[in-house]
Amino acid sequence: MTTFGRELRRLMVERGVGVRALSRRVPCNPGYLSKLRQDQQTPSDAMARRLEAALDAEGSLVPLTEPSSARRRGERPVDLFGVDLPDVNGRPVDAAYVESIRETSQALVRLDTVHGGNDVLPLALRAFRVANRKLGSGAYERPIERDLIAATGEIAEVAAWLAFDADRQEVSRQVIHEALMLSRAAGDRDMELFELTHMAMQSVHLHRPAEAVRLTADVVDGRRPSPRVTALFDIRRGRALAQLGDKRRALDALGRARATLKDGITAADSPWTWWITDAEVLWHTGMAHAELGEWGAAVPLLRETADRRAAYQRARYNDLVHLLNALVHVADWREAEPVLGEVAAQVGEVGSTRTANLLARTVGRIARTDAPSTVAAISDEVQRRLHQDLSRQASPRLL
Repeated sequence: MTTFGRELRRLMVERGVGVRALSRRVPCNPGYLSKLRQDQQTPSDAMARRLEAALDAEGSLVPLTEPSSARRRGERPVDLFGVDLPDVNGRPVDAAYVESIRETSQALVRLDTVHGGNDVLPLALRAFRVANRKLGSGAYERPIERDLIAATGEIAEVAAWLAFDADRQEVSRQVIHEALMLSRAAGDRDMELFELTHMAMQSVHLHRPAEAVRLTADVVDGRRPSPRVTALFDIRRGRALAQLGDKRRALDALGRARATLKDGITAADSPWTWWITDAEVLWHTGMAHAELGEWGAAVPLLRETADRRAAYQRARYNDLVHLLNALVHVADWREAEPVLGEVAAQVGEVGSTRTANLLARTVGRIARTDAPSTVAAISDEVQRRLHQDLSRQASPRLL
């Protein structure tokens, strides 16, 4: 009988892929992957599908997961957001638990990509608290300690991003510092760099540009990481320099980032850099012009970004709100009206309080101008819908 591990080994040999190379593609922990190859662990269906995709072998592994056999052996149950399910027989958590944390992180990212951070944030904080509690209590098998620390740091980073998008900035700052501490303790340099870019991003958002420059200086000017990670630090530095009024250096940094991304993803790049695209740099360049007071220069860049990301509702909604803000600043009502109409139709569909707050400020600005009656009417409707949407959102104590 062909087992999951035997088929996985066959596929890896056939494709000429080793454990570490495959673990980077999935991504997952190499130690956990080794256990799967030896049939010492039973993977979830989600993990089997990711391995199939990485090995270009659709349909080869999922049928062999045999979840019932795991239950017969008494292994700890894992579900998508249930990393705090009670351990069977009270055993310390193991490598499968670590993998469940990583799968939860990826599921949270997928949900955020579609729905925004508001509704997903409580799930992320819950998952982080549970994993952190296991780590703090020592309720884990000693060989997995480093992997558990790393996975907990990773899910903390996801929670910090979601808090940022939900405009819970104090929560985001608290969690990202915990994430950084964990990733450093695990020796996870890739995740540590990601967390530093988050901190720089938040510093820019809170208009603390000198802080953002300090956060990026050591990486950009000193020991350089992989090209795409360096590009992201250049993006953060460019935005900060624009806030400081240093146009030349700001646009130089953003130009370097855009040139770097033209080379595509290389083997040296971290797996989390997949989302750093040319459109992302274009958007930040538009925002840099806005921060320099050059709203007219920002408009075409923000419009192009929104067009490029038309297939992604959440991203396009955010892009359109920033474009609308720029159009209102230059009083281009003819262009603003259709953008405002599209935004109005999506209020409440994307749960990003950060974007909703900008939209509220923008329609408030419209109300103080001599905008045409058609624009003013749509703006009033947006304001009404925003009020309804925000009034429905409870503000629970998250931490």
